[in-house]
Amino acid sequence: MFKKTYLINALAAAGILFGACTNLDEEVFSSIPESDFYKNESEFLAAMVPVYSSMRNLTEHCSWWDLEETTDICVTPVKNLSLWYDGGIYVRLHRHQWMEEDAHLNNIWNYLYSGIASANRVLYQFENSTIEMADKDIYISELKVARAFYYYLLIEAFGNVPIIDRYDVPEGYLPPTKTRAEVFSFIETELKNNMDNLSEDVMSTYGRFNKWNAKMLLARLYLNAEAWIGTPMYEECKSLCDEIILAGKYKLDSDYSMPFSTNNELSNETMFVIPFDEEKSGGQIYMWARKTLHNAQIKTFNLQSTWLDGGCVGVPTFFDSYIEGDKRLEKTWRMGQQYALDGSPLYTEGWCGDPNILLSYTREVSGLDGAATMYEGYRFGKYEIKVGATGTPDNDYVIMRYAEVLMTKAECILRTGGDPEEAAALVNEVRQRAFDNPIELTGAELQATINYNGVPVKYGRLLQELGVEFALEGLRRSQLIRFDNNFSEGCWWEHEATHDTKRNLMLIPFDQLQRNSNLTQNPQ
Repeated sequence: MFKKTYLINALAAAGILFGACTNLDEEVFSSIPESDFYKNESEFLAAMVPVYSSMRNLTEHCSWWDLEETTDICVTPVKNLSLWYDGGIYVRLHRHQWMEEDAHLNNIWNYLYSGIASANRVLYQFENSTIEMADKDIYISELKVARAFYYYLLIEAFGNVPIIDRYDVPEGYLPPTKTRAEVFSFIETELKNNMDNLSEDVMSTYGRFNKWNAKMLLARLYLNAEAWIGTPMYEECKSLCDEIILAGKYKLDSDYSMPFSTNNELSNETMFVIPFDEEKSGGQIYMWARKTLHNAQIKTFNLQSTWLDGGCVGVPTFFDSYIEGDKRLEKTWRMGQQYALDGSPLYTEGWCGDPNILLSYTREVSGLDGAATMYEGYRFGKYEIKVGATGTPDNDYVIMRYAEVLMTKAECILRTGGDPEEAAALVNEVRQRAFDNPIELTGAELQATINYNGVPVKYGRLLQELGVEFALEGLRRSQLIRFDNNFSEGCWWEHEATHDTKRNLMLIPFDQLQRNSNLTQNPQ
């Protein structure tokens, strides 16, 4: 428990020092005398809290995580003719028809740039403070890496965005759009210049950036370089994975579910998480519980002070990706009849339900536009839900885990003409825990071009395995784009191929275009 307690105590300390851990206004900041703060590690950590706590917004309602709904994994169908219509946003996301006016896009933009603003503000204070401290440069590097993480999410979603790397900008400053290649170069430089300055200790940096998860962030950037800027950087990506593996700081958990358990700070596999604490952190279980489960399942977990919305479900065709015996199916999805805590079967009573119909989640869904019922569709079950939980979880949200390092190295080996059996050994190392009697994949299977989502995909078996291993972890858009642009060429349930690579990028939000005349809209 030490890892999480260490960080949560820092969050609590920030609340004492600054009055709130998520709202450090510049007026409050500028009023802090230099002589009173930033004299020791706890005070530096407290000042950095808003940079990390802002990340909790990513899994909130109408935020970053909903970009998973543009993929072949999850969808929010309109139910009972009108429920979850929400102006058609989820239908548009699923069919790649989103508009610049959609509030989701504006929320994502604002949340990410809010994190960047917090980083710039704290960096300005640190860099201009005359107080000497041995580890001051380490904290400055950590802030720059955290800022790079926000830019990584921006480049993944929007591609061409402004770069704001300072706090003291002129009044009325309107930053211009930078090309995706320019943003890529900025992120790369920030990470290369700062990651080796960070701590190598994974215990005291739990929930923060250290040397190893910063290297993995750069590896992610390099893995997508060919798809994003047209320059293959798989060798560079593989080298970073090798560094992380050789460091020996992380290892796979024996149980696939351990990284998502209530006490997942005990996992040996998690590399970077967004920490939550039921009593201290705030935030909610929206994405992986409230948005997906039928409200009757409050009785399954004896949930307190919360509700369940029953919206998002698994895309029916995605379940073809699971082969017989793969325990990741039942460890990722809630399927079939659901029960109360006392073991009695649940019914679809309550909100738009029927007390005479058993609550049994079906794989098939009647349709996207209103024909679906509140009980159709498999629901998310990857994260453990603690009995008696409130709206805020104790589980930390996983951003990176060691399995990704091994799978990323395997992909790089294939893409650079390396030994396919070496790649297969890495993939099998990850997947073996998911089977009682694993059938190992061969290098030839991983190298082959197979049909996936209805079209030929080179290394398609690896794309299939990536989807199953990392389902609902926020990586699927990049995966589909990277593999023969399956994102726009593939077909899945209620989604026809668009054959439009422009939709690999989200649109710059209308509200931002109105506020900043120097922004340039992405091609529509």
